[in-house]
Amino acid sequence: MRRFAAAMTLLVAGGATMAESPQKGMSRAVRLKRAVETLRPLHQKISKPGPGDWLAHHDEPGQTFKQYVKSRPITPRGKRTTLYIQPIGTFSKTQRRIVNLTAEYMEHYFSLKVKTNAPIPLSAIPPAARRVHPTWGDKQILTTYVLDRVLKPRLPKDAAAMLALTASDLWPGKGWNFVFGQASIRERVGVWSIYRNGDPERSKESYNLCLMRTIKTAVHETSHMFSMYHCTAYECCMCGSNHREESDRQPVYLCPECTAKVCWATRTDPVTRYRRLAEFCRTNGFEEERVFFETSIRKLER
Repeated sequence: MRRFAAAMTLLVAGGATMAESPQKGMSRAVRLKRAVETLRPLHQKISKPGPGDWLAHHDEPGQTFKQYVKSRPITPRGKRTTLYIQPIGTFSKTQRRIVNLTAEYMEHYFSLKVKTNAPIPLSAIPPAARRVHPTWGDKQILTTYVLDRVLKPRLPKDAAAMLALTASDLWPGKGWNFVFGQASIRERVGVWSIYRNGDPERSKESYNLCLMRTIKTAVHETSHMFSMYHCTAYECCMCGSNHREESDRQPVYLCPECTAKVCWATRTDPVTRYRRLAEFCRTNGFEEERVFFETSIRKLER
């Protein structure tokens, strides 16, 4: 199961955006609305959910760009303009490289500075916040403990958000088998795991798959912290997911509506953002994604 704190996602009313004159805000919104319409033909409408898929079990309202702007979303503002990654536990050399590349991708994705802190040892998680899965035998740590007791007390004053990353498996409490990640909008903290992302040491293909899965979860969780709901309109990185196959078939890129939300939240030009993402994909061998970003650039520049 994959849970991205759907209940927490609804806690967005009363958020605050960065100070901006109404005229400038309106002009920026108009430009982004035009970008949405320009990009729309490049994106696939969401498929009908299968029996085990997220939307088959969760009735979610979705969220257009217009609704997002009207909701007064929580966004980076004032001194809160840095994303922090907090590793928990130990990582192999290859896993550390994946952490560093994920941080680099997040910088391009959100156009924000990303800092990676020194790791916190797994011993900092007490026995009461750990378990061995009763059926599978996986050693797991409790996400709510990480959010409330590890991250919140350490949240820097300049943090737009702080995310823990661990190689340990996660579970969010009673009734759940596991989660890939969980985030809290109000507290600006989140946690995600690479435990179920595959063995990056096995082959180049398994390394690329682990990196892609880690990136997807990281940007999905962080987007929730900026008041973005699950997407219910397109095949999008912001779609909810109940299982690995569903998560893998979703793209790492955002639909046009969600792209406009990120650009609004971070005051980023879509073309500039796409260029940075395309270059990352070129450097790291993600050809399908590179082609998509470059096609989007050409579409917007016509």
